[in-house]
Amino acid sequence: MKRQTQINPNIIGPSKIYPTPIELDPAYYEGAIIYADDGILRFSNGEEWIFVQAQLGEDVFVGVVDLGTMD
Repeated sequence: MKRQTQINPNIIGPSKIYPTPIELDPAYYEGAIIYADDGILRFSNGEEWIFVQAQLGEDVFVGVVDLGTMD
């Protein structure tokens, strides 16, 4: 069976919510990012599912966006 990275490495799209604990094989889904039912994104490094951490501004959740000047 082909690994996901060999099928199409450029797929970005909708996903289902996976139940925790994550029972998907991290080796098979190496490089994948999934959303779990506990509200946390996880990334497969090929050995385990690790938490994805991002530095987001506090205003990202209220929709405040600074696009700069539109000259």
